Amino acid sequence: MAKKTQLKHTLGDFLFNQIKNSKEYQDWADEFELPNFITDNLAKMLRDYQINAIKQFIYLYENHGIEKAKHLLFNMATGTGKTLTMAGIVLYLYEQGYRNFVFLVHQLQIKDQAIKNFTEPTFEKYLFKKQVKFNGKSIPIKAIDRFEDTKKDGINFMFFSTSLLYTRLINPKENAITANDFVKNLTVIIADEAHRLNVDTRKKTEVNDENNWEKAVQSVLHANPKNLLLEFTATVDLKNEKIHKKYSDKLIYKYDFLQFNKDRYSKQVNFLYNEETQIEDQKRLLIVNAVAMSEYRRLYAEREMGVSINPIILIKSTKIAQSEEDRAFFHKVIHSLRVEDFNHLKAMSEYKTDLLDTQFMFIKQMFNWLNSKQSSFIGIGGLITAIKERFSENNTMIYNSKTKERADLLPLLDSPRNTIRAIFSVNALNEGWDVLSLYDIIHFDISATKKVSLQDIQLIGRGARLYPYQLPKAYHNGDDLFSDNHRYEFNPFKRKFDNAPDAQGRILETFFYHFVKTGVFLENLQKDLLGEGIINEGVEKKTIRLKNDFMQSQTYQKGFVLVNSQEYRRKNKDSEIDLTFKRQIIASPYQLHANALTDKEQNKTLSAIKYKNIKITPEYFSEHLLRKALVGAENNFFRLNNLKNHIIGIKSIDEMIEHYLPMHDIQYGYIHGKDIHELNANEKLQLLVGSILPEVRKSIDKYMPLVTGSSVFRPKSLSSIFKEEKNIYLVAYPSIDKNTGEKIFHATDERAKAQTNHDNAQLAFDIKTADWYAYSENYGTSEEKRFVKYIATQIDELKNKYQGAEIYLIRNELDYYLFNIEDGRRFSPDYMMIINDIANQSVYYQCLFEPKGGHLLQKDEWKEKALIALNDNSEIRFEDNVLDDTNYRQYLAGMTNHGYQEIKCLGFKFFNSDTRGEHDFGADFNTRL
Repeated sequence: MAKKTQLKHTLGDFLFNQIKNSKEYQDWADEFELPNFITDNLAKMLRDYQINAIKQFIYLYENHGIEKAKHLLFNMATGTGKTLTMAGIVLYLYEQGYRNFVFLVHQLQIKDQAIKNFTEPTFEKYLFKKQVKFNGKSIPIKAIDRFEDTKKDGINFMFFSTSLLYTRLINPKENAITANDFVKNLTVIIADEAHRLNVDTRKKTEVNDENNWEKAVQSVLHANPKNLLLEFTATVDLKNEKIHKKYSDKLIYKYDFLQFNKDRYSKQVNFLYNEETQIEDQKRLLIVNAVAMSEYRRLYAEREMGVSINPIILIKSTKIAQSEEDRAFFHKVIHSLRVEDFNHLKAMSEYKTDLLDTQFMFIKQMFNWLNSKQSSFIGIGGLITAIKERFSENNTMIYNSKTKERADLLPLLDSPRNTIRAIFSVNALNEGWDVLSLYDIIHFDISATKKVSLQDIQLIGRGARLYPYQLPKAYHNGDDLFSDNHRYEFNPFKRKFDNAPDAQGRILETFFYHFVKTGVFLENLQKDLLGEGIINEGVEKKTIRLKNDFMQSQTYQKGFVLVNSQEYRRKNKDSEIDLTFKRQIIASPYQLHANALTDKEQNKTLSAIKYKNIKITPEYFSEHLLRKALVGAENNFFRLNNLKNHIIGIKSIDEMIEHYLPMHDIQYGYIHGKDIHELNANEKLQLLVGSILPEVRKSIDKYMPLVTGSSVFRPKSLSSIFKEEKNIYLVAYPSIDKNTGEKIFHATDERAKAQTNHDNAQLAFDIKTADWYAYSENYGTSEEKRFVKYIATQIDELKNKYQGAEIYLIRNELDYYLFNIEDGRRFSPDYMMIINDIANQSVYYQCLFEPKGGHLLQKDEWKEKALIALNDNSEIRFEDNVLDDTNYRQYLAGMTNHGYQEIKCLGFKFFNSDTRGEHDFGADFNTRL
């Protein structure tokens, strides 16, 4: 048996870590943006981690050549959008000259789904835009069976099960693909769920088994020196020594479910289980629990949140033959449903309710809501009526390897038009099933000996993917500058309520696994899900309170914070115009992307390139040609109606052609015979559309974005932002309370440690006696604790300088946020200091600070720039406007009487003690204050 490797000690040498930790890559990635021919041609917006996966591939391909990129593995968790990442890479490789893509799967169902995803524009989950354009020209995307059917200017997909490819290669047939085809035709092999590719690697002994299809795939890869193999999988056994060794230089990207969960793209997983009793009663209870939570979720989402959804329940039977019986029993329960069936749930809702038993909280919220005005007092009776209607026979289906009833509905389950609410299956849907509205799984194995299987974990992983939705207007700030609701996340693809754990809306972000608790099944299930990062062990609550002295201060009772808002671009500054247009564009050499090149070929081509400076003027490009290019380039970006949103005040395309475009300096690279004046009209058009205008667009997007942050800051009552008590929830792990013997949870990271009694003298500081620190305690990172200690050394000097002023440092636990003036991005600085001269009313300063560890300085550089920009670009206004409500107008009227001579919103450089040293922050601090 292959040896098991300790992962955490060895992954540092893997390719993905070498790239990620490379200073060269970090500098490159900071400047590099995905080409528009990728982002404009995909049907969905890429998420950050998908962008990073594609970036790392492009970096390796462009900086280390085909030889290094020839065989790579992307290890991305179930549900993270591997196929969209694949599609992005396909578009990139098309630009590099690849036209043929062989898609390998191991299940027929996954193959059928892949064909629709990649080649059927009418399919709801088609990955590309309906029209894919390169250089202004539409290109075809089609599925083919043999290379003879290839469209030379298109993207050609061939789809094979692994067994069929193996058969075709060793048993050639007429009019079918052969091994020789891969010698003559440049090909990219994309292997989905590629852990199936490791049959040979996992063998106990190295046997020369030419029939092994892994070798067949390898033979295709090496048939042409430019062929590529890209594997994608959620599961790779890196603990196996042979696999570990094989993929150390091939694993280019790793994004596991733990990170997916931390990034809030997943649902929270809860367990709703019953104790052992009689078999039939247990199954009935499981069904009642699941349909009650499912229909409550639908009703609450529709009536309270404006979200139309039909949550799916998957009923997992033990055997195929059992599925029919389970379905019949399910409908027997639905038809005979009565109020008494809910007594068990009602009793559960009266159990102790806290964050460690969230399932009880949801049940209690359900009963409270059913009997509330918000639900129109529908009660249990109304819920039963809705369940009987929504879970009728027409709204359930069976899907197994033998019974694929209404299989055409599977890809449509997330559609608002879907009416299917329950699916009965065994194992057929464990892999390749793409549905986000799965919220409940009933495990119908109620035997005392049942064990946790890999299929159980895979299914729960699928159910744990978040169903994207928008919060309704009631949750938004609207015309109000600030409200309690800023704790919510408004990204439709992320969990919204992590900072509001008691919010009823969490039902839309919570998945339930229903089962009978027997033996050690629950303990083993939790252990395996923890190992995959699908669940957190628990949470520990830390509470900080505002000190009484601070709450009695003038600053808290009458003070204010300064807030801005997002807005559409209203004007362009001269500096923005200069940054956008007075910059050099390097136009790609004319033939460099005409084909995929080896390092040797590329070096030869590069050595033959000459450069000259040109302009986007009539000397080089006719007005007619420029107009044609602007119409066809960048997915209509250069249409006048769109340009008006970026370049405020532009009147016509003539102005773009005559005034803005000529500002660019173009460094044009060319080979012999392709000097700018030797190009024909079509070649010049391709140069504009393919090389020059995409760079113009990037520059406009970066320096003249549609949305900005307002430079106008207006006051909001400080006491309405920072409440008396603040709860902080941290991921925690179990232990036993020595006094009570009860299971409790403790968080283990630095944020769980109070600064007052910290065991590290370098971080310890007595918060309680610091009259200038607003809260009773500081639970922060090590860098945040060092920052507080640094401020402690400056307080006396500040008090001497601003005599008669109240000075308070306030920890900002996502209570206050601002919008980056440059591009409108929102963030919450970690600390706010108020300097309030109550004695002389000379100054009122709001100071914003962000301690930052050295490993995050580059990543979060935009936040530092946003803070520093406040000093010169923020404008304080106390006047009301037409959008203000009566209460805010009255508040502003009172504020004007305070009479401060100088009010400022100040931003400071990052505080960092390791990489930069405190002196860098200290110099900035002393300069501004």
